[in-house]
Formats: sequence, C-alpha cells, structure tokens
Amino acid sequence: MAADGRMRWVRWAAEFALIVGSVYLAVYLEGASQRRADRVAAHAALFQLLGELREDVRDFDRIIAKQDSLDVDYSNLARWLSSSGSPPADSVAGALYRVSTENSTLFPRRASWTTMVAGNQLADLGAPELVLQLGQLYETIYDRTDYNSALFDQALTAATLSWTAVRWHSLDSAPLASNEADLEHLASSLEFLHRGWNTWYRDLLVEYRAEVISAIGIVEEYLASQGVLAGAP
Repeated sequence: MAADGRMRWVRWAAEFALIVGSVYLAVYLEGASQRRADRVAAHAALFQLLGELREDVRDFDRIIAKQDSLDVDYSNLARWLSSSGSPPADSVAGALYRVSTENSTLFPRRASWTTMVAGNQLADLGAPELVLQLGQLYETIYDRTDYNSALFDQALTAATLSWTAVRWHSLDSAPLASNEADLEHLASSLEFLHRGWNTWYRDLLVEYRAEVISAIGIVEEYLASQGVLAGAP
C-alpha cells in the first residue's frame, strides 16, 4: 500500500512537472515568437527610414546646387550695384527675382524615425551603436537643419520687404530706383544674405550631408547583416 501511494505521488509530481514545463515552454515559445515578430517589424521600419534618408540626400544635392546657382546671382548683383554705369535692367530683374523667390531650404523627413521612437522599435533592433548614431542625426543634425532653414526663410522675407530700392511693379523694365540711400541699403542687405546666409547655409548643408551619408552606410551595413537588404532594389 505504501509503495502504491508513493508511486501515485511520484506519478502526480511527474505529471505536474510536465504540465508546468509545458506551460513554461509555451510561454517561452510565444515570447520568442513575439520577439521575432517585433524584430521583423523593426527591420521593416528601418528599411523605410533608409529610403527616407536616401530621399533626403537627393534633397541635399538639389538645394546645395540651388544655393550655388544663387551665389552667382548674389555676386552679379553686388558687382552691378557697385559699378558706376547703369546695370542691365533685365539681368538685374532676373537676379532679384531669383534670390527673392527661388531660394530653397531643407526640412528633412522624420516620419519613420518618429514612428520607430513612438513604437519603441529602436530597442527591438538590438543595435545600440546604430541607434546612437541615428539619434545624433535626427535629434541634433536634423534639428539644427530645421532651425537654420527656418531662420534663413525669415531673414530672406524680412530683407525683401525692406528693399525700397526695388521697383517690384516695374521689375522687368526699371527694376531699381535712383535714391542712393535705398540702393546702398539694397547692396548691404544683399551682401548680408549672400555671406551670412547663402554661402554659410550651403557649406552647412555640405557638412550635414556627409553625416547623412554616414548614417546611410551604417543602416545598410546593419540591414545587410540581418539579411534584410538581400534582393532589395
């Protein structure tokens, strides 16, 4: 009888241990499956972020080229305004129109980064160095880009409103008034925009573009190591 009792307890203990073990294994497997799903989702979000970074680089290139083009206009206007002869009206009108209306500034994309932060997907990547570099890019470099782009836009708007020497109503035929004080103010304002913003901002974008290229490289390296870029366009 005693032996039978012990056997029943052993059997019950074994069955209990099996049940507990099965539950633990199921919970573990479910957790592992969820972690894998979270990692896959984070990889997909990072791949989308990579696409946005590549688009940003194209924007950098476009806007840097535009600032280079405007640099020529600013230089020509400075030369024409400082010469003793009458500047060519059509050329002056074209340059004034371009510097006042065709300026381009950069506001980088943030949708994928914001989504990953909100969804706590950065932790799912398991790559602290990658996250650190991306954080530096988005929270410092891109913040500074936004800030300086907005200031440039504001400075240009304020400057153009102060150009009393510019005859906007007859820009094509007689773009400039003859008042010397107004012309001196125009020349000074254009010089400020040229040196203080156009040239400086262009150099800033060149510097920040290199940071974006570096971030693209580390993202591509990570995704390739995870097999995400295999077969990607």
